[in-house]
Amino acid sequence: MFLDPRAIILFATNALLLFLCLLVNSSLAPLSLYLLLLGPMLVLPALYLNHRSFFLCTLLTGLWVDAALPATFGLFTCGLLVMGTLITMVRIRFRAEHNYHPIVLAHIANLACLVLLTVSEGLQHINAPAFWLQLGITSVLSHAALLIIAPWFFNLQRLLFEICHVDTEPDEFPML
Repeated sequence: MFLDPRAIILFATNALLLFLCLLVNSSLAPLSLYLLLLGPMLVLPALYLNHRSFFLCTLLTGLWVDAALPATFGLFTCGLLVMGTLITMVRIRFRAEHNYHPIVLAHIANLACLVLLTVSEGLQHINAPAFWLQLGITSVLSHAALLIIAPWFFNLQRLLFEICHVDTEPDEFPML
């Protein structure tokens, strides 16, 4: 089969997480607080899917994120593909059945997304203390929210696998 049905489920849950994150951000905007919760979106596709389904799911997710967030278009499409590919290359070292490793990977990927967004917006404000304060608050708030949201999100994805009667185990992949 060209496309793994799990890729559709993973993309739909990624769209749901992005939508919920945008709703929370619209409520937090008057306080100048923002969440960036992109890390969990690429962890299970990278750990569960074969390369073709992973690429398609992550490409669509990246395009969706680029269309929704006010950043340079293509930034998250390319960034998520690169980060997901790095996770895919070392996925034999991680257990995807439990939440510990995916949560750690989600935090690392989320930090990489924050760095990517910061660098892409330019470093002309690097000497301003307000820049570092805003970046620090966004980072702490996002990672604190990930402690609660990431386990829920991964369990939701696995539950949808079971409800839709698709394989709940990660794909085996040939050794290179």
